[in-house]
Amino acid sequence: MAFCSQCGQQIPDDANNCPYCGTAVNAQTAPQQTYQQPTYQQQAPQQGYAAPVNATVMPDQDVQSSRGIAWLSYVGLLFLIPMFVKKESPYCQYHVKQGATLFAVELAYWITKAILLAIINLIFPGYSFYGYTVHSGVYNVFSILFNLAYIFLVVLMIIGIVNAAKGNKKELPLISKIPWIATLLDKTVYKNI
Repeated sequence: MAFCSQCGQQIPDDANNCPYCGTAVNAQTAPQQTYQQPTYQQQAPQQGYAAPVNATVMPDQDVQSSRGIAWLSYVGLLFLIPMFVKKESPYCQYHVKQGATLFAVELAYWITKAILLAIINLIFPGYSFYGYTVHSGVYNVFSILFNLAYIFLVVLMIIGIVNAAKGNKKELPLISKIPWIATLLDKTVYKNI
């Protein structure tokens, strides 16, 4: 077993670089038997420390570090938070694209519902009864249908939140078939990544 002289993590015998910090194994000068674990104060990051730009992030590390914020992608406009906070994370990008698509579908739902119910109310007007508006039967049927559609959107939102929080990359039913929002995000927000 070999240990990295830079970070102290155990590394595979056939590795050229440490998978945790990227230090070249050949450049390590400390013998494996005399390695001492650094103290807590030596491990604490210094003020202004930034990870090297060319450091690669392992997929599991990306999921673990991003799933705490990725679930916000499915809560309305809150998808903007992971979109800009974890912009470089492929895991967050995946969920932001789905969450933004779900938000666009919800927005289209609310606009369509408002317009159609207003038109139906004009064609089949209700009446006022002691200060209460009683809508026509046609209006009520369409209102119920729209509410059932909204329940489906809420279920999709819950599925997305659970998947993102658990660290899963699963497509949402029907929403994943709409590529326009993901393509738009790739061409604008994520184009330089």
